[in-house]
Amino acid sequence: MSSPTIRGVLVRITGLADGVIGMRAVGTFSVADYTATVEPELERMDTSAHRLRLLLQLGPDFEGFGEGAWGELTNELRHTPFHRGAVVTDDAAIRTGLALLRFTLHGHVRSFGNADYDRAAEWVAA
Repeated sequence: MSSPTIRGVLVRITGLADGVIGMRAVGTFSVADYTATVEPELERMDTSAHRLRLLLQLGPDFEGFGEGAWGELTNELRHTPFHRGAVVTDDAAIRTGLALLRFTLHGHVRSFGNADYDRAAEWVAA
C-alpha cells in the first residue's frame, strides 16, 4: 500500500480511478520535486498495460514553480506518452501555457478550475 504523501511538496491524491496518477502540489514546485517524485511514479507504472492518466492539482496551497521547474515539467511531458492529463488550477497563466503546450504533447491535456476538480477527475479517468 502506498503512502498518501509522495514527498514534501507533492501529496498523492487518493480515491481516483484505477490507472490515474494524481498529485496535489503544495508550496513551491521545484525541479528536484519533479525528479524525486513524478519521474519515479511514471517509471513505476507499466504503461504497456495501462493507458497512462495524470491529474495534477495546483490548488490554493500551491505557491508557484521554482526556478526552471515549469520548463523541466513541460519538457518532460513533451516526451512522455500518456492518454489523458488534467491540470486543475485557477492560475490563468498556467492554463494559457497548457493551452499552447497541448499541441506538442503525446496525449490529451485539459485544464480545469479548482471548482471543477470533480469534473477533471471524471474526465481524466474516461
